[in-house]
Amino acid sequence: MDLRSILGSLQLPVATVGTLLVVVAVGSVATMPSPPPESEGVVAGLAVLFMYVLAWVGFLVTSLGLAIPPGDGYGVTFTRYQRGLFVLAAVAGLLSAVGPFVAFGLVYSNPSLMTTAWLALASVAVLSLAAGLVWRGVQAVRAWRFGAGPSVSD
Repeated sequence: MDLRSILGSLQLPVATVGTLLVVVAVGSVATMPSPPPESEGVVAGLAVLFMYVLAWVGFLVTSLGLAIPPGDGYGVTFTRYQRGLFVLAAVAGLLSAVGPFVAFGLVYSNPSLMTTAWLALASVAVLSLAAGLVWRGVQAVRAWRFGAGPSVSD
């Protein structure tokens, strides 16, 4: 078994772990009770922040896991451009968290710029991941429906 096969065998497990992290984080935030009225909500705020970081890490792991080329006989065969979309999702996700701290001087002078930049980068990340998955899904449905395999050279 060569290195490519070993790495390819990690594609689906890595993507699954990342997806589970996102699901657990979103589920925890969605079912989190509101803080009691006599508290200031600091603990709940820290819990939400921790879950946000967990979801962010899960998103990065999912994106990078899907970008791993498949092994021999297992894994999902994405085209080079689809894997590029997954890498773009990971880079945009990373920049959405790191970017505001890097450009703190600019952000400090114009606070609405930070929100706009964060929303734009987060949107690019989510949309590029979704675009790659939908693209591959359409290829799979076309292959099933019309009997033509997906073109890996696209």
